[in-house]
Amino acid sequence: MEETVKTIEQKEQVENSACGCGSGGCGCHSHDHSHHHAHGQVELPIRFQILREGDRVVEFGSGTGNDVLAAAQMIGPTGKVVGIDISEKNIQTARDYSDQLHINNVEFRQGDIHDVPLPKEYADIVLSNCVFNLQDDKQKVADEMYRICHHNGLVCVSDFVIMHEIPQGLREDGAKLAGCIGDAEHIETFMNYFRKTGFEHVEIVEIKKVHLPQDIFEKHLSQEDIEQYKDIRSEKGIFNVTLIGEKPGTCSPETCCCNPDKHK
Repeated sequence: MEETVKTIEQKEQVENSACGCGSGGCGCHSHDHSHHHAHGQVELPIRFQILREGDRVVEFGSGTGNDVLAAAQMIGPTGKVVGIDISEKNIQTARDYSDQLHINNVEFRQGDIHDVPLPKEYADIVLSNCVFNLQDDKQKVADEMYRICHHNGLVCVSDFVIMHEIPQGLREDGAKLAGCIGDAEHIETFMNYFRKTGFEHVEIVEIKKVHLPQDIFEKHLSQEDIEQYKDIRSEKGIFNVTLIGEKPGTCSPETCCCNPDKHK
């Protein structure tokens, strides 16, 4: 676990924003990978800390636009944020919000994040917050993140993972609170989607242990397991993680986003 996890932050509850589930390429661009932000606001989620003025950002599964509008303020008028969501209703709501707030450096596009309506190498930063687990073909979504990311650009994905298998009933009840818990996979499986498509320096930079309501735990777990699921030192339980990876400066034939046989 120590080799996988670089920074650990434990919290006792699923945050209200933990599952704002919305949805359904070869040049050279340098980006600082130090995870420090000029604003110095370390209390911000990491996905905002890595943004810098002038960045071009894309969010996969942007929902009603909360993260897009927040990111727009971080990157300033010289940057741009594009939100992609499969729901026409979400897109219209997000557009209405941005109009009301007079935020001009954002754009919302309806589209499937398995086939994003953007050209390759479009973005400096690709974000996704509790949307990845909901997708039918996670590898294809990771491939799309790689395709539209600039060389030396970053992907930053937050979602739920496990380190040991959990009872199916616990998954189902947890999914009623946060849908992306239902399809949580092992942390290494989660990371391997991004490694396989070509991202380098793939790291878990934040991990939070999720404590579901006591009655849900008691319904599916023994008292001993409940104690371990709540113990921040135990690898048993459900975790919310943030992953960051960097697209390399050049592509190999195996990782080139133009190669139709990339994963065969």
